Amino acid sequence: MALTLPETGVTDLIRFAAGQGHQSYPCLSRTHSPSSCVPCGDFSPWLRERVGSDDADRVGEYLWHVRQANPGVGETPEQLHSQYRALGGALLASPLDAYLAGGTSEAYLDLKVALILLAVHETFSGFIMTGEAADFVSSVMAPHALTLRFADALLERRNAFVSEMGRDMSFWSSWPPLAAESLVSPVPPDTPPLAELLAALSTLPLGARAHAVDALRHLSANARPRTLASLSRYETRKRGLDVADSAQRILATGVVVPATDLEAWLGGWTRRDLLGFLRHAGVGARNSWSKERLAEVGLSDHAEVLRVRMAESGAVELAPAHAEGARQLRQYLETVRETWRVWLGFGTGVSLA
Repeated sequence: MALTLPETGVTDLIRFAAGQGHQSYPCLSRTHSPSSCVPCGDFSPWLRERVGSDDADRVGEYLWHVRQANPGVGETPEQLHSQYRALGGALLASPLDAYLAGGTSEAYLDLKVALILLAVHETFSGFIMTGEAADFVSSVMAPHALTLRFADALLERRNAFVSEMGRDMSFWSSWPPLAAESLVSPVPPDTPPLAELLAALSTLPLGARAHAVDALRHLSANARPRTLASLSRYETRKRGLDVADSAQRILATGVVVPATDLEAWLGGWTRRDLLGFLRHAGVGARNSWSKERLAEVGLSDHAEVLRVRMAESGAVELAPAHAEGARQLRQYLETVRETWRVWLGFGTGVSLA
C-alpha cells in the first residue's frame, strides 16, 4: 500500500475495496494504469453512507486514495492530501437546491455522491462541458425529478464563458450561444413504461445504474444482442465499476434478459468469424460467400451449436416488457443532456474559496 493511515474511515475504505485493487494502490483498478486513477469498483454505496452522515473527512480520504497515484505537481503529498479533504468538505457543503429544486432527500444524496465520483477527474467549471460527465450524471439521476430554477442565470454564465474562451481558442469559437429553451428541468416523462423502468434502475448502486443505462441506450437503438461487459462505456468504468458484479445486478432487475435472437446475435459476428466457424464445423464454405450467406448456412445447419455459444457468451437483449420504457429513457436523456452540462459547469456551487 502506498499510503497507510490508521483512521477507521480509511480502514473501512480499503476493506470495501475487498482486495480487488492494485497491489500498491488498493482502491485503484488492476487493469488500468494507476496514473489514470480508475477506481477498482463502485464505491458509491460506501460514499452514500459517508455523505448521509456528513463525513467530509472520509469523503476526502476517498478522493485522496483514488488520486494518490497521480495527485498533481508542485505541492507536497501532505498539502495535496489536505486539499482533497477540503474538496470533500466543499462537495458536501454545495447548495444543490440553488438551481435544482424540489428533489427528494434520495435525489440530493445520489447527486452529491455523483459529484464526488466525478471530482476524481473533473473540476466543476465550464471546461467540464467538453467531456461526457453530463452523460454519467444524467444516467444516475434518471430516476429522480428535479425542477430547474434560474435557468437564465446559468445560460448567461455559460454563454459568457464560451464567448470569452472563443476569443483565443478556435475550439470554443465553434460553440454557438444557447437559447433559453435549451435548458429544461430534469423531470422524466410520467408514463407507466418509463416509470416501471426507472423504478428498477433506482434499486442499483450508481455505477451499476450508469452501466445499466449504457446497455439500455444501446439495446433500444440497436437490437443486436451483446454482453453487458461490452456495453459498459469507459466513461462509466472510470467512475468506478466492478463489471462482473454490476452485470449480475442488472440482470437481476429484469431490464435485460439472456439473448434469444440468434439471427441478431450472429449479425455482430464478422465475416471472418462466420467463415472460421463453418469450416471448423466441417462446412465447405467458400471465401467468395457473403456474410449473409455464411450466416444463413450457420443458422440452417448448426443452430443448436450456435445457441449454446450464444448462451455461454453471456449476451443479453432488451427485456420485451421494458422496450418502450427504454426507448423513452433514451429520448429523455438526450433532452436533458444540455441541462446537466451547463449545471455541472456553472451550477454545482462547489467552491474551495
